Amino acid sequence: MFVDALGNGLYVPLTLLFIQQVTGLPATTVGVGVTVAATLGLAANPLAGVLIDRFDARTVLVGTYVIRALGFALYPLVDAFGPLVAIAAVISAGDRAFYPASGSYVAALTEGGDRDRLYALQATARNVAFGLGGLLSASAVSLAGQTGFTLIAALNAASFVLASACLLLSRGPGKGARRPAGKSGGYRQVLADRPFMGLVAAEQAFTLAHLILSIGLPLYAVSALGASPAMLGILYTINTLLVAAGQLPVRRLQRRARRTHAMALAGGVFILSFALYAATALIPPGLPRISALVAATLVFTLAELVHRPPSAALAAGAAPHALRGRYLAVHQMTWAVGQVVAPAGFSALVAASPPLLWASLGVLLAFACAGLLRLSSRLPAEAVEVGEKAR
Repeated sequence: MFVDALGNGLYVPLTLLFIQQVTGLPATTVGVGVTVAATLGLAANPLAGVLIDRFDARTVLVGTYVIRALGFALYPLVDAFGPLVAIAAVISAGDRAFYPASGSYVAALTEGGDRDRLYALQATARNVAFGLGGLLSASAVSLAGQTGFTLIAALNAASFVLASACLLLSRGPGKGARRPAGKSGGYRQVLADRPFMGLVAAEQAFTLAHLILSIGLPLYAVSALGASPAMLGILYTINTLLVAAGQLPVRRLQRRARRTHAMALAGGVFILSFALYAATALIPPGLPRISALVAATLVFTLAELVHRPPSAALAAGAAPHALRGRYLAVHQMTWAVGQVVAPAGFSALVAASPPLLWASLGVLLAFACAGLLRLSSRLPAEAVEVGEKAR
């Protein structure tokens, strides 16, 4: 997964520019094509859940690597709108299917507190690799110019091939670790599980909170605060470095906390960070305002660190083994919904009144935290309790 994230880091920061340079198509065509492809790729999320439960998580995870390797290898051959949509949709499908597959794979490898640790380690590795990929991408473009974009496509395809090889050679659970056979209600059973769907509803608020740094804050900082794009880049770098360095230490501090309570604490820290972001508009421009933005971002980063491992482990623990793929696919749909809703929603709130963005998210998170505390007694005990003694 480190290799996979390294490949993603090569192109994600420059996605539209990368595709436009590799294919030679107009920027507007690329924008429309990627949007259409992303919409088509949404179907891969629930399909991945079915395939994980039918086969196993590792097989599906390898499949997501293979189809994305094929997609990036074919990008340089694209010269029209139709092929662009087809290739971009294949890559989007692989991206969407990756998350329930990787979550299910980690859940199959571990139990109890070890599961939280592995999710934390995964988040750390992906952040480090993503950052390195971004540096390699910038170097390739600066040194090789337009040829660098073609090189990025080739390197990304190679990274997914290497990730597939690493996974196939690992000693993780494969076909021998399938779920026990039994009566399955499919997605109807997932949707009828009211405590779990309550957890998904709470997670949707947290997903929107996570998207603030990449979508909401740039809109707010530029329009309401007059911040420079360079400042936003610095804030994003601070967040990336601290998530990479801090995920495992924060996880150790949580090792005896209930996962629902740890998530509720994260919600409270998110709300505090939003209050600090809103307050930056009251601070004089220049160094004082920059310092306030950095302070708010530090608190926001802490909230991310507190939320991620218990959230993933709680969802995996609440899912019945026979339907874990479907359960985690529904849980991961919160990101798909968030990435559709956030750009337009955040823009509308900032345009109406910048403080409304922070107030709206704060209210959503307050309801989510209250819901999580209620769910603590309704979700399976083995999912809520970490089951780990202090070490």
